[in-house]
Amino acid sequence: MTKVPNVEDYSLEVREEVSKEDDLALRTKEAEQRALMLRDRLQEGPSKEERAADAERAVKGEPLADLDSEFKTALREFRALEDALKAQKAKVVAVRREAGGKMCDELVVPLYAKAEKRLASLLFDLYTQHCEIFRLKRGLLNQGLGTYGVFRLEPEFLGVPNGTSDFEIFLRECVKAGLLRSLPMEFPQ
Repeated sequence: MTKVPNVEDYSLEVREEVSKEDDLALRTKEAEQRALMLRDRLQEGPSKEERAADAERAVKGEPLADLDSEFKTALREFRALEDALKAQKAKVVAVRREAGGKMCDELVVPLYAKAEKRLASLLFDLYTQHCEIFRLKRGLLNQGLGTYGVFRLEPEFLGVPNGTSDFEIFLRECVKAGLLRSLPMEFPQ
């Protein structure tokens, strides 16, 4: 069984960009949670403990916490991270596409060429056997006989071997592509 190459295993650059995307996604989620928490605190107003702490600061002349400003900053940070994440996702797509093309040229094309050659050879043999079964069945039917339960499984999906089935069209394409030297001798001319 052929193992399909993974573009992240193939490309260090893809791994690095995906890692940056993951980091940005985490930071974006954290920033969103912080902005939501601050929004909720603003809507609820200060708790008794916060009001008591504000009173102590006021007595000491210390500045009070500015939740409005913190919320606006947290919201700006969240939106900036969202924008950065969107840009990073686009970069990952571009880097993945470029690396995927290189990986296909280097690894997948040779694997496919080998599998394609094996497939053409197997289909050549399959066609020969399909024609043999078809001739046996047709020979009995042409004599006005039944098939007497001989043909339990019939590969009708391969079509009638008359030169026009999808199977035969594919075999012609295999010859044109150089995957087969010639069509099977059973092939109708």
